[in-house]
Amino acid sequence: MLTEKIKISDYLDPLQRFGRIGRVHSVFDRSFNVMIGQQLVNINNYRNYLTGFGVFLPDALFEQVLPLIEVGNRVQVREHGLTFYSTKGTFSLSLEEKELVSLQVKELSFTSAELQLLKEILLQQELETKIGLPEDEKTQAVFAALRQPVSDWEPIIDHLIGRGKGLTPSGDDLLVAYQAMLYALQQPEADALAQALAKPLSTTDVSLAYIQSASQGYVNSVMLQLFQDVKSKNPQVLENDVQQLMSIGHSSGKDLSFGLLLALESLSLEEKE
Repeated sequence: MLTEKIKISDYLDPLQRFGRIGRVHSVFDRSFNVMIGQQLVNINNYRNYLTGFGVFLPDALFEQVLPLIEVGNRVQVREHGLTFYSTKGTFSLSLEEKELVSLQVKELSFTSAELQLLKEILLQQELETKIGLPEDEKTQAVFAALRQPVSDWEPIIDHLIGRGKGLTPSGDDLLVAYQAMLYALQQPEADALAQALAKPLSTTDVSLAYIQSASQGYVNSVMLQLFQDVKSKNPQVLENDVQQLMSIGHSSGKDLSFGLLLALESLSLEEKE
């Protein structure tokens, strides 16, 4: 049996550009986050989910390192690996044999027919009733603004960022997906949104990492699979991909899916032929 490789989003390569010393930021059942300089790095054991700022460790490696992981512990960033320090000992993780994974969407291209099918499948999900945001008048006004080409991002960002519960508030997830779709469609508004999101934002560190990577065109692996499968024009495949995306977290996947739909609704799809 072939040995499973460590996978790393190429957004993070090389890790040393963020700093030489990191700290364990947060720990979960099958993942943990390390803050290196200003960059959060998600290290997980989810075979089917890699963030734009993520590292996947195969079972055996993850089980070796996890007992040493406690919030605040020091992590040394070496040229070809990471060394984790703990009161229980140290563990050196070699990254020499890593597999770089591109989660970049800027090079994709779509026809109007392909996008129309995706839009129809997203509409069928009745996403607005499933997201983690209240249906108040102000939020509805923001959604209406996002269904049109946007010229002023500030009021939209001010309303959505940090709004909602969890590690990644619903408003943040929505904008992350909207940003990704604009980049995937080579829309000029993508850079304007990225620039507007570059200001200090009042949200969680984890959510900020998603925003920062999306602002450079990087998405999670489930969303990228959906984008790639749009080319197939196969409704069953796309329906399955959308369900996979919607299943992420408590409401995050539904918030992301709604963000994609709003971005599609802001376009005249005939222009994409």
